[in-house]
Amino acid sequence: MLRITRIGESLSLITLKVEGQIISEWVPILEKEALASLQNKEEVVLDFSEVTFINQKGVEMLKKISAENIRIINCSPLIQDLLNGGDLN
Repeated sequence: MLRITRIGESLSLITLKVEGQIISEWVPILEKEALASLQNKEEVVLDFSEVTFINQKGVEMLKKISAENIRIINCSPLIQDLLNGGDLN
């Protein structure tokens, strides 16, 4: 299960709290929400403090959209390592 909640918003920034697992069918939902939020703001912050797992599909999507003005904060060391090029194998 994945939950995405808007927890902060200013004129140029929105923060989305992401909770649960970023896997399979939830990956395109997170991508769509992040990119839709970016259309209305200059920057989107994804708070990963409650993300418990992410699969390879999720990692690939996040690497792709991080080239946009999307920043990830508060993620576990494991998830940070995966986003920085670590391997799930």
